[in-house]
Amino acid sequence: MPSAPPRTYGPYQDGAVVVVGGGFIGSHVAGRLAARGFPTMVLTRTPPAPATESQIGTASLRVGDAADANILADSLEGAGHVVWCAGGLLPADSNEHPASDLTSALLPVLNTLEYLRRRPGVGITYFSSGGTVYGNPRTLPVPESHPMQPLTSHGVTKVASEHYLTLYRDVYGVPSLVLRCGNAYGEGQPGDRSQGLIAAALECLRRRQPLTVYGDGSSVRDFILIDDVAHVVCALLGRTDLPAVINLGSGRSTSVGDALSVVESVTGRSLEREPRPARPGDVHRVVLDITRLRRALPEFEPTPFADGVAQMWHSLERAEPAPG
Repeated sequence: MPSAPPRTYGPYQDGAVVVVGGGFIGSHVAGRLAARGFPTMVLTRTPPAPATESQIGTASLRVGDAADANILADSLEGAGHVVWCAGGLLPADSNEHPASDLTSALLPVLNTLEYLRRRPGVGITYFSSGGTVYGNPRTLPVPESHPMQPLTSHGVTKVASEHYLTLYRDVYGVPSLVLRCGNAYGEGQPGDRSQGLIAAALECLRRRQPLTVYGDGSSVRDFILIDDVAHVVCALLGRTDLPAVINLGSGRSTSVGDALSVVESVTGRSLEREPRPARPGDVHRVVLDITRLRRALPEFEPTPFADGVAQMWHSLERAEPAPG
């Protein structure tokens, strides 16, 4: 990775950075911010798992629900910037419970924007989803100008949140940056969820269990190492010369089948697959156009996929020896 850019606080020089969401992305972002010298606090609705908490580093931690306006206001008191990494239901589960996704993901965003409209100059960086908001794009790589046509409630909620950020920026002057993130993977990612192909594959190999694969393996994704994601957030924080929306990915096309082949090559193990039909709402092909990102950060170079998988596998082996 490139060396750290000089620390710049922009319009929030005396305030802390509050990272909302202590999951996989939020913990890495908070840990990197704290390591770069930003005073950082994580607000998370549930206590983080040990692997996640270890990524937070020296950032402070508060357990509380951002949907509670009082907890949110207390947590943001004196904040200089908010990085929104919280989410609702996983994409594969959200269509089964759209009302729950709405209340768990959208209401806290609105609470935050209402608070920020009374704090001039305090802005928000919002993690949206480059893997769901575009639906099945008409062109690849897909630019930020492409229509948003999500196929899941998760994606719809992300789109709605983006529109609210635009409203509060244009009407109330709340500074905002939307990062439409690709398929992030890396150290500390849970391997037992319906999201996170690489983590699930490595966990299955470690436990010598079969991996459930939805579809025929031809689906294409844009995988980006979580270390790269955290680096970009730090490098862009405080800048006022950015477009409102930036794709955050590798810009590289990798099919599910090819990704699993890389996993096998890196680990030296054969992965047993249990095929299942593609799920409703699964996007077939998405690769992000990262032209805007490269203009904002000319030095940015995404970690090669095989290198990222190897890093993840070695950290998993060091942290927890294989059972049996």
